[in-house]
Amino acid sequence: MKKYFLHNGSENIGPFDIEELKEKKITKDTPVWYEGLEDWKDASEIEELKSILLVTPPPLTKKEAPQSFSETKVSEPKKKNYFMKALKIIAIVLVIYLGGGLIFKALNSSNSSSEYSYEESVMTIEEIEAQSPLNYLNASGTYKENFYGDNIKINGTISNSATMTTYKDVTVKVFYYSKTKTLLNTAEYMLYEFYPPNTTSEFKLKVENYNNVASLGWEVVNASVK
Repeated sequence: MKKYFLHNGSENIGPFDIEELKEKKITKDTPVWYEGLEDWKDASEIEELKSILLVTPPPLTKKEAPQSFSETKVSEPKKKNYFMKALKIIAIVLVIYLGGGLIFKALNSSNSSSEYSYEESVMTIEEIEAQSPLNYLNASGTYKENFYGDNIKINGTISNSATMTTYKDVTVKVFYYSKTKTLLNTAEYMLYEFYPPNTTSEFKLKVENYNNVASLGWEVVNASVK
């Protein structure tokens, strides 16, 4: 008689004949082996064991009963929607009212602060320009020797790039250079004129010439504030 072995997941049990297997209540997935099989098979794959397999019914799945339309309350969501819409409208009105007041205050404070800042900035500009006249005064022009060569005539200009300050009594320093660009001598001359902001004014100087002088240069070295 054919003998069957079962596997409980960790070891082999048996042998059992087919009558003994009935008492074991094996299922279709129980591993079974008998002499002649190359490997273990599920009990459902062995023809003579199909009649003794324990049949397990599938789990019962509960179906939810369909909701009755007669039980659905429509009036409450509508009331809730109307309430939420009313709250949103009230919130928007409050935001516009409060926000408008804040913006108005901010604009007023901004205007007053900007006027005050402008006055302060004007005072600061005047102070800076008064303290640093050399940053805003620039001298340029041309020069030419006289017929005898003992004097040099300078036709120059003074530019004032300041925005608010008028300067006066500008001191111009003249530099005498040799043909090798060596500084030979210097001389200072005071120009008793007013130089308003953002203007360019002409001046004329007749300066003494020296031996070996090949070129001249000049610049503003001092000035007073009007």
